[in-house]
Amino acid sequence: RRTSRTPNVDREMGLFGKQPTMEESIKKWKQELRREERAIERSIREIERQEKKTELEIKRLAKKKDMGSAKILAKELVRSRKARERLYKSKAQLSAVSMQLTQQASMIRMQKTMGKSAQIMHAMNSLVKLPQLQKTMMTMAREMEKAGLIEEVIEDVMDDDEELDEEADEQLDMVLDEILSPVKGAPVASGAQA
Repeated sequence: RRTSRTPNVDREMGLFGKQPTMEESIKKWKQELRREERAIERSIREIERQEKKTELEIKRLAKKKDMGSAKILAKELVRSRKARERLYKSKAQLSAVSMQLTQQASMIRMQKTMGKSAQIMHAMNSLVKLPQLQKTMMTMAREMEKAGLIEEVIEDVMDDDEELDEEADEQLDMVLDEILSPVKGAPVASGAQA
């Protein structure tokens, strides 16, 4: 299903189309890494099959007392084992890169969340003028104290604070589930309350 466009234009849609988001790019890179890992695994299995055949051939030649040929095959066996070890190292490096990509994706999501949180806090701060609020509260406290209502209001505020804490915990659990469920595949909030 190839088109006449160049491969870079097809993959990136950079010239006139929509640029892929960072998450889309990371997903594409991880798919390519998994494809390479599978290719390495196939190569490792093929080398192992060849090693078994070579070992059998070395044993056969040794029984025939053809040590020259057996020695050449033994050297080849050592080379193939070293190649297999290099492939294992390459596979481990690909896995490490894949994990780093996953970590970067979660960091990007966290940065976006923190940026939105900072915007919300800034908006709240601009709505609530703290010095004016404190002054108003002090004036109200004096007037309520005179009226003998201060104790009732404090009890009401304390009851409201407990309800707000419970609601805040529920909201936090929902946000954590939303953020962490794509990463781990399962809700985490039930364990977070422990």
